[in-house]
Amino acid sequence: MHSRVSNHEASNKQIGCKGELRKIQKKNNKNKSEARDQQLKKKEFQSLTSENGNLEELIECLIAGYRQVPATDLQKQEISVDLSYSHPHFDVKNEEQGMKSDVEGNAEELDGLELDDLRDDNPENSLIIQPNTIAKFLLKIDEDVASNVDFSDFMICFNGEQKTIGRYSFPISLVPTVERIMNTYGDVSASSPMNTNITGKIYLLFCAAIKEMEDLELHQVTETKMLKWRDAIKDALRVNFKVEFAMSHLKKIAQAYFGGIGEQVLLTINEKLNSLYKERDKALEGFKDFLATAKDFDGQSVSTGLFP
Repeated sequence: MHSRVSNHEASNKQIGCKGELRKIQKKNNKNKSEARDQQLKKKEFQSLTSENGNLEELIECLIAGYRQVPATDLQKQEISVDLSYSHPHFDVKNEEQGMKSDVEGNAEELDGLELDDLRDDNPENSLIIQPNTIAKFLLKIDEDVASNVDFSDFMICFNGEQKTIGRYSFPISLVPTVERIMNTYGDVSASSPMNTNITGKIYLLFCAAIKEMEDLELHQVTETKMLKWRDAIKDALRVNFKVEFAMSHLKKIAQAYFGGIGEQVLLTINEKLNSLYKERDKALEGFKDFLATAKDFDGQSVSTGLFP
């Protein structure tokens, strides 16, 4: 009897020990799982911290670039003309649509100009000077607005064979342009503290804009195209690229663009005037024998001379 009791107690102790071991193993497994979760969370936190640092760096550069934008007084800009006139070489937009960077206006041909069309009091005069029309567009070149430029805006192949120049890789089509920029102005990207993963696309679009300037003549330039160039240059300035020279040149292109329009407007006026002068000479030739007689009746009744 005593032996059976002892065996029963030993069996209970053994079962109790197994239960404790299972509890310990379960606790150990739980600790290991929590440790793995903590490790994963730690890695995720480090990754988010790194990304946040890059974003803060980008935001600081954007703010710095914004603060460097010079203020311009619209009222100081007095040069202006009505751009409703268009000609075969220059793509000109009307005032309502032409001032939008993403919308092209419909151009109207200067046609059927008559003598009355040259008078300043004619409301239909397409050559009447409109205040601030050119000035408004020139101010848009300096505007710090959201960028609206992308690879699809350029007739350039960005894929295919690449060549590494400095920290960046460029498509072969852009390499000559990049080398000309570097030979003249040095490495314009050297002053940017940002990662090339962020600035790579910006650099490509900037070089694409410069290449397009190299490929186009003045009569092929449009307002929309100039605003795309502005966006590419502004993006480069925002990440501290030293490309102020490009912005200065873009303003010069804009002035030349409107100067080209002015030349065509004046040429059209001169052609119409020459035509009117020719008509005047023909009229004078046909009526010259009667003009002197008509003067004899100026302010007189038509009986003048009837009773000498």
